[in-house]
Amino acid sequence: MIGKVFRIFREKGGVLKALDLWNWYEALEPGDQKRVKYYFSLKSIKDMRFPFRAKHFDSGEVSNPGYTRTTLLGTLAQTALLEGKYEDAEWLYLRALELSQNAFERHLILNDLLMLSQKLKDFERMEKYARMDLELFEDYKEELKERNGGTLPQINSYELMVYLLERKGDRTSALELLERLHQEGVPHPFYEEVKKRLTA
Repeated sequence: MIGKVFRIFREKGGVLKALDLWNWYEALEPGDQKRVKYYFSLKSIKDMRFPFRAKHFDSGEVSNPGYTRTTLLGTLAQTALLEGKYEDAEWLYLRALELSQNAFERHLILNDLLMLSQKLKDFERMEKYARMDLELFEDYKEELKERNGGTLPQINSYELMVYLLERKGDRTSALELLERLHQEGVPHPFYEEVKKRLTA
């Protein structure tokens, strides 16, 4: 009973308050609350560049956290990934995706989900997340270009989706995608080689 009263009246501070995550956090199942807090604590121990200690998760005054809700959960997901906890990593990335506020944030998280899928060698997941990212391309391309000094960088979902389509035998769709993003200025490291193969 005392513990319950404490939970009701405890100060709601820390990073959860700074990022307006308290309602989201309290709506999670107890097990999910534990894993969010666990990876925050682990991050604070293992990454000297992380600006918080474990106590800052839900208590104390935190101003200018330097993260958005999405990027915080994304960095916790990366911590889980480095620990080899792939299920936890995907769960955290998906929560980050749900909380994302713009297409560029979604692109960053989808790129990480794509890399996780590649690590797992899960082709179904690869295609799912690559398609999701490519569907957002028009919405994030200008910000991506601006952040990259005025030119578009390589995009993992583009290269991987071309490969997956070719792997499935859909050379027409693979070629269409290859050319469409090439025209947009997205580099492909093996563009000429892949084009030659797809048009042979």
